[in-house]
Amino acid sequence: MRIAAILPHTYLFGGVRRYVELSAAFTSRGHEFIIYTPDGEHPSWTQLKGECRRLIDAKGSDHDVLITGSPEYLETLRELPARLRVFYLQIENVARESEIVRAKDIMLMANSKGLMTRMRKKYGVRTIDGRGGINPELFHPAAGDKTVDGGPFLVMCYGRLSRPRKGIRFVIKAAETMSRDGYDIELGLFDSSMPGSPDPRAGFDPGLPFRFYFDLPQESMAAMYASADVFVSAEHRAGWSNTCAEAAACGLPLVCTGSGTTDFAVNGSTALVVRARNSASIGRALRRLYSDREAALKMGRKGARGILDFTWEKVCDTMSEQFAALLEGGGRMPE
Repeated sequence: MRIAAILPHTYLFGGVRRYVELSAAFTSRGHEFIIYTPDGEHPSWTQLKGECRRLIDAKGSDHDVLITGSPEYLETLRELPARLRVFYLQIENVARESEIVRAKDIMLMANSKGLMTRMRKKYGVRTIDGRGGINPELFHPAAGDKTVDGGPFLVMCYGRLSRPRKGIRFVIKAAETMSRDGYDIELGLFDSSMPGSPDPRAGFDPGLPFRFYFDLPQESMAAMYASADVFVSAEHRAGWSNTCAEAAACGLPLVCTGSGTTDFAVNGSTALVVRARNSASIGRALRRLYSDREAALKMGRKGARGILDFTWEKVCDTMSEQFAALLEGGGRMPE
């Protein structure tokens, strides 16, 4: 198959990792995978195993499958030549959602069970299964069994402070409160640079000891995750939570909302899933893991095994089967 994706850029945010990983998986199976962006620039943070071309070059090309998850490219998706056009849903309430759902010439694909369920319940629409994924070569537990070392309890979270829906303020508040109450706790955050955005570390003071990892090379991410005791996410409107999946793959127990995590975060087994998105709920879950670090380690080990059901290779296999069936059936979802 000749598959192509339309993206606004190839920086390390906005779901770009998903397409870079899919490009590698599809290419390794003998398919052609092209990423189109306005400037055609290859990602600087990793080696792309497929192709990257300027969007203007797509007009003269034929595609079996054409994909985008960016509402601003909806018209482009509908205009470019393709046998199958797919809008890849990656967050809840995406801009122009109702318009996208009504489009008769576009198939919907969702990156999580939560989004698949939402489309079915709200719109009565079945979606292509695009759930996942994780790269276990990049994200994996540290060598040897992790043990309780008696040091500070390191709470890790994503550090994109400019995105309120990530809920990072709730994580910081929960950690700060625990520190003030005498818990031996440390906060870890990570982020990558965004063009035109200030350095999030400037002036940052959470009120407790902290580490802020910035622009880490990809091969260092697993060690960063593995240095922590727990990963916390207070997202809402998420599709598939990349950071939670990465942390789980590295052997961390999760404290999280159900947003973007329902495929792999099993409450009481691999995670503590909080119903209320606030610092008090997160704090209670963190105290529970703090008081029983052996149980936390067991949760992390279970999560690292379970997330292997969602490798990019398995995501690619599922997509390939569905794309082939849709192309054969003239774009109709098989029963």
